[in-house]
Amino acid sequence: MNSLNMQPTPYTPGVKLDADNGFFEFEGISLPENVLEFYTPIISWLKDYSAWLDDQKDADQMELKCVFKLEYYNSGSVRFLISVLQNVKIMNDKVNKVTVEWFYEKDDIHIFENGKELEELIKLKFIFIETQ
Repeated sequence: MNSLNMQPTPYTPGVKLDADNGFFEFEGISLPENVLEFYTPIISWLKDYSAWLDDQKDADQMELKCVFKLEYYNSGSVRFLISVLQNVKIMNDKVNKVTVEWFYEKDDIHIFENGKELEELIKLKFIFIETQ
């Protein structure tokens, strides 16, 4: 299974989906002009990775880590972040452990509260990490 790496732009986050290490990271700003076009390959990759896990004999020993370091995102991006997290939730039933880290700046209550809402909606425990 190949990894997927997308470089950040002024309007899109950097995305690292590392198949070999079970590491997923979203970092930066998410304001893509075409949200569907940007997030479709990411959702597709996550679905393929989930199917790939089904074929791994040791999947129940694997650990996945999903890191969100988003500074800002629009409402269109939130819909796709929900889809990303729903796919991660499905993987949670296939592997030993899934860790979701949600970074937020100390004074950015909006990002923190959105993370809490997503945690409750998806029913997957987040680790909240405050940064300066």
